Amino acid sequence: MVVTTAFSIEGRDIQEYLGIVSAAMVMAMSGGNKGAQRGWQSGVEGTTQILKQQASDLGADAIIAVKYEPHGMNICATGTAVKLA
Repeated sequence: MVVTTAFSIEGRDIQEYLGIVSAAMVMAMSGGNKGAQRGWQSGVEGTTQILKQQASDLGADAIIAVKYEPHGMNICATGTAVKLA
């Protein structure tokens, strides 16, 4: 499944917008910049997997306009599940 922060997928047409998908995870950050980076990366990967599962349940081929935002010790992600032509 294609996951992108862009609003379209180059070379592909969007056939149908299936809905917004969202996810949140608690980030575990320990010790300095490297720990923060690992915590952020882990949060992005975890929320992306949740988005993919939700989009797959909707019959989507891709998720566009994905946005990742920190909220305290949480990372939240939203995107739009789409069916490609």
